[in-house]
Amino acid sequence: MVPNQFPLDSQEAEFTGNVVPSRWANRMRVTIFSRVMIAQSTLILIILVISMYAVGKLRLVSQLNTQALTVDVRCVSEEKGLLKSFLDEMRNAEEYFLMRDLSFRDQCRNNRKDFTKGVAKIREAIGSKSEKALLDQIVSLHGQYMKQTDLSDFGKKGSEATRSSLSDQIIRRINELIRLRERATSSKMAKARDDAVSAAQVMYWLALFGIAGAFVMACINARRISQPLKGLAREMRAIGRGEFYRTARVEGPAEVIDLAESFNRMAGELEHLDRLKADFTAHVSHELRTPLTAIREGTALLLEGISGPLTKSQREVLEVVRNHSQRLFHSISSILDLSKMEAEMMDYEFTMCDLKVVLGKSIEGVSLIARKRDIELRCSVTEPIPMFRADEHRIQQVFDNLLSNALKFSPPAGVVRVEAFPVKSAAGRPGAVEVRVCDDGPGIPAEEIHNIFKHFYQSRQPKAKGRQGTGLGLAIARHIVEAHKGRIWAESELGCGSTFHVVLPVAADVFNVQPCAEPIRAANG
Repeated sequence: MVPNQFPLDSQEAEFTGNVVPSRWANRMRVTIFSRVMIAQSTLILIILVISMYAVGKLRLVSQLNTQALTVDVRCVSEEKGLLKSFLDEMRNAEEYFLMRDLSFRDQCRNNRKDFTKGVAKIREAIGSKSEKALLDQIVSLHGQYMKQTDLSDFGKKGSEATRSSLSDQIIRRINELIRLRERATSSKMAKARDDAVSAAQVMYWLALFGIAGAFVMACINARRISQPLKGLAREMRAIGRGEFYRTARVEGPAEVIDLAESFNRMAGELEHLDRLKADFTAHVSHELRTPLTAIREGTALLLEGISGPLTKSQREVLEVVRNHSQRLFHSISSILDLSKMEAEMMDYEFTMCDLKVVLGKSIEGVSLIARKRDIELRCSVTEPIPMFRADEHRIQQVFDNLLSNALKFSPPAGVVRVEAFPVKSAAGRPGAVEVRVCDDGPGIPAEEIHNIFKHFYQSRQPKAKGRQGTGLGLAIARHIVEAHKGRIWAESELGCGSTFHVVLPVAADVFNVQPCAEPIRAANG
């Protein structure tokens, strides 16, 4: 029994060593609420960054598209209108000079006004230096053209070659201005398209890495919370199996550390109470053994007739007293033995043992009970069984308990089978011996299979009522087998009986020792 590591007089006592951190360290830890809020805030921040980036890119694309649709398209339209105004001006001027019709002169003047208005609108819309320089050239050429077509002085005009040269230059400059604006519009549309594609790609990768990062953070947080909780659950299951000396050593959020501290205090309290219970039971049992021994001896003297002859009824009463005192003495001895084993104070006398001899004595000890209940005992030993080092009396006590339980729970005309065989090690030589005790009883429920080796445990099965003993036999058997570095366990199925396994190690230096050749005989043949 591991001593209690925790003070029991104050629940606020600080823990030492590396069991759990101090309360001040716990306060410095990130709580579960903080972890969840950090994870959620990070995810919200990632979504916000992606959204802001997307809104910025969409706004830029929208601005480029709006500018292309409102400014550039209108500018191109004005430039084409400028070209149309100049062409109409040329046509009306030539017809006026040819036909001397005043209506053509008026239309030509209107065309010049439209040209001037168009130039003013275009100058407001354009922003590049090349377009402004080109527009200035168009205005200068148009001024020269107007001098060559003076409408105020009837019939005065410049040379036709000069007018043709100037008109060609103006038309070429206006077309070049239109092409510059169309190229600028195409460039803006292409930039808007590229920005949209780039924004989509960046948003895709941001979303992918953001989701991946959020998932990794969620996994880390979940693991940091679930792992210590799993460790606590494992320790709680150990506490449920009666291992009150367990302590939880966990790292995690402050709430989990507080829970571990509470668990460790609870385990310390339970260990202390269990030790007090064991000490009390051992003390009471020891105090009862002395008067019980006197009762047994006195009953034996009366039955022998030392104090005088007894009547038949007196002898029957004394027989009942002797049987019950023997049963009580056996129970008290078992309690004392179990207390010594749990306190690791039991002394074992290890000698070289022959498994067949030990099994033979145990079978012989229960043979009378088997015959009374009409139960067949079958024993099978697989040769060769090596000698092994053990306390023969205690190992026989294990087999006695297993056989007694098997006979107790087997129905009349049933069969109890005992099997023994060597277990080979990795080197191919016998490394252990295994004994199986099988019965035809009602079986053990799956939820009770791990509890039957606890002391004072009683099955809740209705079929087992009336057959239960003190609940110490299997607990003592487990302690004895574990003291021999062996293992004991049970396999059972309801309605199909139970099988108890005992595996005991064989020392490496006893492989050449020849076991006893005397065979084991079943109790009822």
